Amino acid sequence: MTSKLKVSPAIFIASILCFLLPFVTVSCGGQKVASFSGIQLATGTAVEQPQMFGPPQKQKVDPDPAAVVAALAAIAGLGLSFLGARTALGPAVSGGIGAISLLFMKSRLDDQIVKQGHGMLQVNYETGFSLTLLLLLAGAAWNAYLFSQREQIPAQANRTEGSRQVSLADSGLTRASCPHCGQPWPTNAKFCTNCGKSASGSAVAHV
Repeated sequence: MTSKLKVSPAIFIASILCFLLPFVTVSCGGQKVASFSGIQLATGTAVEQPQMFGPPQKQKVDPDPAAVVAALAAIAGLGLSFLGARTALGPAVSGGIGAISLLFMKSRLDDQIVKQGHGMLQVNYETGFSLTLLLLLAGAAWNAYLFSQREQIPAQANRTEGSRQVSLADSGLTRASCPHCGQPWPTNAKFCTNCGKSASGSAVAHV
């Protein structure tokens, strides 16, 4: 189980690192106009806009709210992953929120850039975006699996305990034990089958 718990932090660490990769490239007529990494989308940046006359001017790009949520979800998923399988539902939810936020960001950027460029600008989503989306989905799925396994453990333990009690009943043994050696005491027996001593004079110890 320990090795399984190490998978979730690795997934979320990889998703966070993917924010350093190019997420979005904007082009016009096949020429690249701007490129943004996940960190730039989440924290904001500035791009140089070419001018017909004079030097290029810098234009500020505000942080994208959906990218911020996705980055925070990846960080939260990483932190919650270290708490173990009992809290696996937290990383699962974080991964799901992060993936949904990225998809929302994509839809929003598509609409904004197409409107601002009057149909002349194209948006391409790079490797960083695809990898981050897949890793967040993988983190959600893996932690959902861990959570389902955690729910099954008590049920399996109860079935094992029930089987053990049935086995004791079938063998003619009770939950009483010998006061001298502690071994199970057969039903209606006068002497311990292990040490041979009698229970008379001392009470039979119950577990």
